[in-house]
Amino acid sequence: MIKKTNIPNQRGPSRRSFLTGAAMAGAGIGLSAFTGARSAFGQTASGGPGITDGDVAILHFLAAAELIETDLWIQYAELAVGNKPYADALNLIEGELTIYTTDVAGDEQSHADFINGFLVANGFPPTNLDAFRTLPSSTAKGARQIGRLTNLLKTTVDTSFYLRYRRRGNPDFGDVFPQFVEIIDKPLIPMDDRPLTKKEVQLIANSAAFHFCATEQGGASIYPSLIPKVTNLDVLRILTSIGPTEAYFFASFHQSLEGLPAISGHGLVFPDVTINDIGAHHIPHPCKFLQPGLPLACVVRPIRTQFGGALHLFEAGVSTGLFEGQSQEFFTTLTALATAADAASRSC
Repeated sequence: MIKKTNIPNQRGPSRRSFLTGAAMAGAGIGLSAFTGARSAFGQTASGGPGITDGDVAILHFLAAAELIETDLWIQYAELAVGNKPYADALNLIEGELTIYTTDVAGDEQSHADFINGFLVANGFPPTNLDAFRTLPSSTAKGARQIGRLTNLLKTTVDTSFYLRYRRRGNPDFGDVFPQFVEIIDKPLIPMDDRPLTKKEVQLIANSAAFHFCATEQGGASIYPSLIPKVTNLDVLRILTSIGPTEAYFFASFHQSLEGLPAISGHGLVFPDVTINDIGAHHIPHPCKFLQPGLPLACVVRPIRTQFGGALHLFEAGVSTGLFEGQSQEFFTTLTALATAADAASRSC
């Protein structure tokens, strides 16, 4: 079970150079800036309805979510590039898994930068989480000693997605899925430079591989959850264009699990996915969708606000310990952002 916590490659510039650049730069917003801001331009260049307060709330939350994703992916990428035992363990799962981590770190940063850039271009303050970069880094070789938004040193991973996408049920209908692998309070990156056996490093890498998927399946759900709430056409284009890339990342990392070594130890048991009773193939199965009685369809699930919305996404992260050690102000700020995004409604 996921523990419950009370909220208190080469594409353009080298991705390795990205890790040493200004990747952590986020852009600035305080809670006082969330209300009363109106677009300096009224309508965007595409015509149609102007940018509403609900649209802005959605973009502010998505920028925060992308900054959080970027933070954790940068941590993975630093260790994948700079820590050979960890890199070797990741590449044993899939030969290019270390490259994927650096690529996705840059891609998630591009999402945050674009959303914030769009907000600024239209007269709204951007989202900035820099004040919350206070969590400790790993001290293992490869990790930079800077403040982080997220905790990958002792984390629980929700692996229920593995069964959810292979069964007919859908969380939007209240269906609940068990954990495929129990990963509870485990490191997802090497914590320090203490000597580890090859098996111990592989256990960390296997846990991380499931977290890669768990992270991106959340991204795959949040965009379609918020799309029906959007009014402005340009904001709609942003969500319908970024959202599918999150599903693309999820599918890529999901496929990598087909190479996961069967291994156990330290309270972890990773099965041989090639012989389990549901098969290793990562293509999702059709499930219930929209309303009872309709034909099954192969879709992203969940997408309803209650099960796949902004507040659900944030609280899911809290429940896994991803933000363990963060300040009460962080939880208050992210809860406010998520609540405002979920409350948005299409006004035309």
